[in-house]
Amino acid sequence: MARRVGDFGAALAVALLAGCVTVARGVEHELLAGPKTTHFGGWSAAHPPVLEVDSGDVVRLWTVSGEPGGVPLDAWDVPSALRAVWREACGAEDGTQPHRSPPLPHCGNPGPHIMTGPVKVRGAKPGDVLRVEVLSATPWVPWGWNAIREGKGALGASRAYGFDAHAGGTFVVPIDLQTMTSTLPWPAGGTVDVASPFFGQMGVAPDPARGVLSSVAPGAHGGNLDDKLLGVGSVLYFRVNVEGALFSAGDGHAAQGDGEFCVTALETSLEGRFRLTALPAPELETGARALAAEHAVFANLTNPRAETATHFVSMAFHESLDVAAERALVDAIAWARVLTGASAESAYRTASLAFDAGIPQVVNGLKTARVAMPKKVIHSMRAAFSRAAGEAEEASGQKSERAGRQASEEEL
Repeated sequence: MARRVGDFGAALAVALLAGCVTVARGVEHELLAGPKTTHFGGWSAAHPPVLEVDSGDVVRLWTVSGEPGGVPLDAWDVPSALRAVWREACGAEDGTQPHRSPPLPHCGNPGPHIMTGPVKVRGAKPGDVLRVEVLSATPWVPWGWNAIREGKGALGASRAYGFDAHAGGTFVVPIDLQTMTSTLPWPAGGTVDVASPFFGQMGVAPDPARGVLSSVAPGAHGGNLDDKLLGVGSVLYFRVNVEGALFSAGDGHAAQGDGEFCVTALETSLEGRFRLTALPAPELETGARALAAEHAVFANLTNPRAETATHFVSMAFHESLDVAAERALVDAIAWARVLTGASAESAYRTASLAFDAGIPQVVNGLKTARVAMPKKVIHSMRAAFSRAAGEAEEASGQKSERAGRQASEEEL
């Protein structure tokens, strides 16, 4: 069904029954979660779009999250959308699998995450970049969950404190939507702030040749990024692999520390607004030259890149954290060079003094390393390059002028 977003309250009941609210054309669109508007556990170019929008439009996505079979329906307010997804994927509204013995991991899907989408962006072509502005991210249910999984996580194989023998387990965690805090239910858990939620999963369809990718690991398409820097106000850049890009998001995180050590954050259902803009691939010139930020993001782009209000952020993924960190730094230097015109050595030296490395997560099969480059430093590098280029040009002009005068004098 289609409508222009406006009187959301009047249409909500109908929308929930339909499983989606779409706008065929306009400025803002809305897409609710449901069995027909989500994909469970995997990323694939074969997933058909459930909504089409124009480049530059805003999409409001509703996402759902829960541990199948781990959220008692009589104790927690489980959204009907999540129940419907579980009923279709798992066989029961509570996410249990009564018709399977033993039950299958992730209800038979390649991963545990539920993503809303895909959204097709008209005009986006392979080789372009999809610019994703995260305009809002808001919890919409008063609970989340946290799980330790047997043999998984940063200490899943460690004998420290017996975590190598830990059987795992899930806690459902209350969230106070008024104070935006959560009092953790395990012994001496304390209270955490949930005022800066973000989507753990954001991305585009992967290269069709890759087939179906599990939602567990991040990659060039995005996916399980799990980076708390990518919250409201951030901008992400994804290389487009198929017509329309096919953007999806999910895996809401109410709170997460860098590392995400025990495998999960405070997972929850979020609704968020995204502006999706297709950036056509430019013809980049070679040579030492500073490019506009919109064009610079294309240069050597493999993994997603991002911006916050204060930083440019590169990222890389690998089983080895050392390799991921090296690749993130190499990407940061490549990006810094085209943003500023600086040489690789100059960028490397400045990185050692001013860039920050971080570890968003170490638990998704491929670990993530990020390098955050302060924009004020990048701008100063660009200004220094421009001054040096201007001075070199002026010196070259003066040299030519002197040579011309000398030639004239010799003729006389």
